[in-house]
Amino acid sequence: MPPPLARVLLSLAPLLALGCAPPDDRGPSGDPAATDDAQRRPWLEDRPWRPRPDRPLPGDPLPGDPLPGDPLPGEEEPTPTDTGAPAEDTGGGIGSGEAPAGIPYGYWGLNGYVSASGLADVSDRLRAGTFQVANESPTWTVRTLLPMVRDAGMTVTLRMAGDHGSYTTSGGSFDLEAWKDRVDLWAGSGVQAFIDDGTLVGHMILDDIHNFSGADPTGDQLDEMARYSKEVLPGLMTFVRCQASTMPEPTAGVYVHLDASVNQYQSGDGEIEGYVAEELAAATALDLGIINGLNIADGGDGSSGQPGWRTGRYAMSADEIREYGTLLAAMPGVGMFLNWEYDGDEAWSDGTIGADYFDQPALQAALVELGGIVAAVERTPLLRE
Repeated sequence: MPPPLARVLLSLAPLLALGCAPPDDRGPSGDPAATDDAQRRPWLEDRPWRPRPDRPLPGDPLPGDPLPGDPLPGEEEPTPTDTGAPAEDTGGGIGSGEAPAGIPYGYWGLNGYVSASGLADVSDRLRAGTFQVANESPTWTVRTLLPMVRDAGMTVTLRMAGDHGSYTTSGGSFDLEAWKDRVDLWAGSGVQAFIDDGTLVGHMILDDIHNFSGADPTGDQLDEMARYSKEVLPGLMTFVRCQASTMPEPTAGVYVHLDASVNQYQSGDGEIEGYVAEELAAATALDLGIINGLNIADGGDGSSGQPGWRTGRYAMSADEIREYGTLLAAMPGVGMFLNWEYDGDEAWSDGTIGADYFDQPALQAALVELGGIVAAVERTPLLRE
């Protein structure tokens, strides 16, 4: 459980004493889309060529491919069996009672890298030990994705109920019962074995909770979602992508079932020291665990000169990654660190593929350095007792 607010704020005193200048708007002038490629992305000319596993190599499983032991048509689908080994404590709070390891570090998405060779690549090059992905197909998840993650020595968190359209009323409001129907699809799927062995360490029960055109979910609804998730998927940590300071307050004043929320810092959120203090205080007040991370694709202050995923936004520079990330890693109570995002498929506002930008030596070195800083900090288990 997070420490009392007074002790938490006292623990921040050394960080607040560091001080840093507020981010300024130093983005390039003019419309990035109107410049040519050499002006927009001068780093491409000197970037060394390196093969990237955008597609699975021969022998890698593809979505829907049968794996050894999969049933033939007409046969009953087997359920993965629990080996009986104690679950490893790898970020979800499940474990044998030993001292917690360092904070798990990774990325959102990994599009273009979710294959055996791709996961090995990002684990080796970017120090990624975990990642978050949306997948609502129990069959492919249990037969292909989770065995692949386990074989890579990584962990994963999943959004398992689909996107907003799957649980939105005709009036645009969040529909709790429709969301529960989506979670029910995972009952008896065989996913429990991967929760028990520590491969699947989290369920993102809702993404971007304030994006419904009608009524957003209330704090009580979010807590009920977490309770129901644990009923269907026992032992699985629950979280939402929403910074603690904008989380709705439940009737009880604190969350009882929801384990954590995500603070994904971008320069537009203000000075990093103030952000750390505000989000820590909010998480403590709501009794929520903390998942921190950087919006590396869209949260820069413009100093990188690289247009981001959205028009008018900028990717973070290597210096920003180090500065912001170091302070976020030092926040007391952090249980996981996920950056948004490292993506090998999706084009940004100026046509750049995000992974190409972050594969520059200086950017890659900053991400690896941050991973080492994060891994050296003792994590706080997120799953409630």
